[in-house]
Amino acid sequence: MRLNSQSSQFIFNLPSDFLPRQIIESYNPILEKNWIQYEDIISYLNSTIKSVNFPGLSFDMPKQMLVRGKERQYKPSKNPQDITTSHDLTVTFRSVDSDLNYWLMFDIITKHYLDVENLFVYPFSITCVDIHRDAIYIIRFYEIILKAMSENTFNYSMQKIVSKEFTMTFHFNFYDIEFL
Repeated sequence: MRLNSQSSQFIFNLPSDFLPRQIIESYNPILEKNWIQYEDIISYLNSTIKSVNFPGLSFDMPKQMLVRGKERQYKPSKNPQDITTSHDLTVTFRSVDSDLNYWLMFDIITKHYLDVENLFVYPFSITCVDIHRDAIYIIRFYEIILKAMSENTFNYSMQKIVSKEFTMTFHFNFYDIEFL
């Protein structure tokens, strides 16, 4: 029995079909020019993922006013898929290589926005693992839309080496948790 939770034991990667193959291959010259040791752009971007934020749960409970002003609240009758506080999945990336991964993601999100044939991105999954790297449960997200990306600041006064991050927000319509 464990007394506390061992956190940060998860696997989250952008799916290999996040972008069509020809678009991924169009970024290969950038990887080669900058001496980045990854097979493709998706592997490079996955290596910079720092964290993933899963939304909490919240219930808006209906109220009924009883005699003499007493309020009584009831459990709502909502679909369990709709009780998360938001349907947003926030992914935090480390900004590396002079913000190269930021601008690659910027270009990718622009291409997804302009893609009128595909309404949604392929499903994402978070696999939570134990200390032996065996999967405990998998959270899958379906019907994903790229929603937002944080800003990037160019600043002359920031000359020391510090960890810089950016976030991307994805909207999902459905999720599924499978315990293994």
